Amino acid sequence: MDIKYRDLLVSMNEQDKEVIEQVIQAINDDNVETVVRLFMTHSWLVSLIDVPCFTFDSPAIVIAASKGNREMVDALLEYGADINAKSQWWAGGFGVLHHDHYDLSRYLIDRGAHVDPHAAAALGMMEMLSKMVEEDPSVVNQRGPDGQVPLHFAKEHRIIDFLLTHGAEIDMRDIDHGSTPAQWAVDDPEKCRYLIERGAETDIFIACILGDIEMVYHILERDPNALNAQVGSGRFTSGDSNGGHIYEYKIGASSRPLFLAQRLNRFEAIEVMRRYSSVEHQFLLACLQADMAIIHSIMAEHPKIVTSLQPMDESLIVDAARDNRLDAVRTMLNVGFHVDARSTPHSSTALHSSASRGNHEIVKLLLAQGGSVHATNEFGATPLNSCIWGSLHIQDPSGDYAAVIETLIEAGAKLPDQATGSDAVKKKLIEHGVWQIHPAITPVE
Repeated sequence: MDIKYRDLLVSMNEQDKEVIEQVIQAINDDNVETVVRLFMTHSWLVSLIDVPCFTFDSPAIVIAASKGNREMVDALLEYGADINAKSQWWAGGFGVLHHDHYDLSRYLIDRGAHVDPHAAAALGMMEMLSKMVEEDPSVVNQRGPDGQVPLHFAKEHRIIDFLLTHGAEIDMRDIDHGSTPAQWAVDDPEKCRYLIERGAETDIFIACILGDIEMVYHILERDPNALNAQVGSGRFTSGDSNGGHIYEYKIGASSRPLFLAQRLNRFEAIEVMRRYSSVEHQFLLACLQADMAIIHSIMAEHPKIVTSLQPMDESLIVDAARDNRLDAVRTMLNVGFHVDARSTPHSSTALHSSASRGNHEIVKLLLAQGGSVHATNEFGATPLNSCIWGSLHIQDPSGDYAAVIETLIEAGAKLPDQATGSDAVKKKLIEHGVWQIHPAITPVE
């Protein structure tokens, strides 16, 4: 559909904007009953059903499919949604088959969804993929969603073999994240290992996550500096794109090998890495492990080690807070880490991270040590904003977001203009006089 979301809003009155907001919220919440009611009540919505008004410029049908909600998909199709509509994402659009809900994909194919090489590779549809390649050999490296190629989507060994035999580039990087199929598969060990067997390029993060001690050793023997690698810098960026390397999403922004190994409990890998680690890295590792014996030993020999740490090193306290490591956060504060040290990227503090996880104990500890409730990250969010966001998008099951909200407000946090967040968080904000309102939608540039 040629209608642009922001252009649509400009021409609408406030009442219709409110209806659009309700539909969007209901689809995001998988609330089929509300969606059907709104479409029945407001027949004009049918003409706008394919407008790309969701994340990544996606139409409703793509969002519903990505959530795996067949009931929602059926409802949208009943009201005329185009089953072959795609997102208008700049690096390559996503359709209803570009997700991990394979049973739903086969149902959608029966309903008329077009199968492209990427979906065929993901679904193991060898016969169809073979026909595509026979008609056009270049499809093995054809760009699709995010600028990925079919090898990014392939799961089965036989599909991977077929693509490689017919000329697929094993280390071809996608457009949005500048990452290879093996790097995309870092959270799919079987596929990742198979790609490596077939000749895919490796890196220290892959070796660490797979727990492949021999790979770790050989990488560090060739390049001991690999321990200084960091997600978001050097070769682990997305190049000319602002999308961020895929490791930012699968491993974590600013992750470094030694500390990633600690987070994943890759103890054998840690022992290999220690041999190549600087004193600073060994000190930071001891802080993460809350190992006071090693900390005291290193500080006795290097009494100024804390003051010599780089901002990137001190940002480890933000990572520890994100990972709910109370002992590590306490240890870092005790040895002299700045309580408001900033993460790279995003410039968040440990208070932002712990609040986003609803970790009440760490929040109280940081506030007792002078953590600022007014600090803002690069998105302009305070720790209280991060708590609200985390209650919706992280939903850490061990978190107590309402308690964190209460404690931050008691510490002087500025109240938001409206009550948003999880039900418990909204209730707490309303108790403090924040209104629960439905603001008019404004275009997002």
